[in-house]
Amino acid sequence: MAALLLLGLAGLPVTAMAEVSALVRITPARVMAMTDHLHAYGTVEFSPEGGQTLSLEAESLVTQVLVAAGQRVQKGEPLLRVKPTINDRLQMDQARIAVRFAGEDLQRLKGLRDRQLATNAEVQAAAQSLARAKAGLRDIGARLHTLQSGALRAPMNGVVESVAVHQGDLVPAGQPLLRLSKGDQLRVLLGVEPEDLTRVHRGDVVQIQPVYGGTSPVAGRVTQIYWQVDPKTRLAQVVVPIPANPALLPGGMVHARILVGQGRDLAIPDSAVLQSQGRSYCFVAAHGRAQRRWIETGWQEKGWIAVKKGLQAGEQVVSLGNYELHDGMALRVEAGQ
Repeated sequence: MAALLLLGLAGLPVTAMAEVSALVRITPARVMAMTDHLHAYGTVEFSPEGGQTLSLEAESLVTQVLVAAGQRVQKGEPLLRVKPTINDRLQMDQARIAVRFAGEDLQRLKGLRDRQLATNAEVQAAAQSLARAKAGLRDIGARLHTLQSGALRAPMNGVVESVAVHQGDLVPAGQPLLRLSKGDQLRVLLGVEPEDLTRVHRGDVVQIQPVYGGTSPVAGRVTQIYWQVDPKTRLAQVVVPIPANPALLPGGMVHARILVGQGRDLAIPDSAVLQSQGRSYCFVAAHGRAQRRWIETGWQEKGWIAVKKGLQAGEQVVSLGNYELHDGMALRVEAGQ
C-alpha cells in the first residue's frame, strides 16, 4: 500500500505539492531620531580643585595619626600629633646664639665709635647683621610654631583624602603629610579604548551610574581628555566632574554612557539584522518572498539600529522569524500585519 501511495504522489504535478514557507513578522524601515552612545567604565575620586595637601616647613616627628582616609573633619580638628626633632632644636639654638652674638657685636662697635675707633659704616653693617639674625630666628620660630603646639590641625571642613605618614615617621620639611578635600566636588575618570578617543569631545553629555545600579543616573559633561594610554589599563582617560552624591563615593566603580552623536537616521529593529562572515544583512519582504539585502549599520539605541547603506525608507524588513530564511523563500506574514 505504501508503495502504491508513493507512486501516486510521484505522478502528481510539482505545482500540486505544498511550497515551503516561513511565518514572519515584518517592520517598515523608517527615519527616526537616534543617539550614539559610547559605553565606558571608571572610578570616582575627589576633585583636585578645592583640595589641599598639608605639610610642615620644618622637620617633624609624627607621634600619632588621628585620622584615616575618608574621614570627615571640622576646621581646627587635630589630624596628627607632631613634635620637633633634634635638628629643629639645634637650628633654634643656633639662631638664638646668632642673635646674641650679633647684638653684642653691635654694642661693641657702638662703644668703639664713641671713642672714634670705629666708623658709622661698621656700626651700620653690624646693625644689619643683627636684623638678619633676628629675622632668621623669627623664621625658624614661625616654622616650628605648629610643632611647638603639638598638633597639625585641619585648616577647613572637609574629608581626609589620603594619609601619607605613619606613627613614628621622621618627616623632612615640606614632605606631604596628608591631603584634605572639601568633599563637595568629585570627578569620574573613565577608561576609553584609544581607537574610540576621537569620538569623544569636550562638552559631551555623560550619564553615570554605579556599576551595581540601584540609583538614577547622574548627568555630567566631559571637561578633559587625556591623550595618552595608561600603561596599566591600556586605556585613555576622560574626566567628568560631578557634584558630591551619596550614591557615588570616591573609590567606587561606575558605568557611563557618553553621548557622542545625535541625529535622524534610517533605522530598523536590531532583531532584523543578521551576521555572516563579519558582514551585516537583513531580509526584505518583496512580492511575498524573502530577499537578502547586505547593509551597513550604525548607531544602536533602544532596540533599533541605524542603517547607513542598503535600504530605503518604507521597505519591509523581516524582524521576526528571519533565522530560518534563505534568499527567495516564500513568506507568510503574521496575522494582523
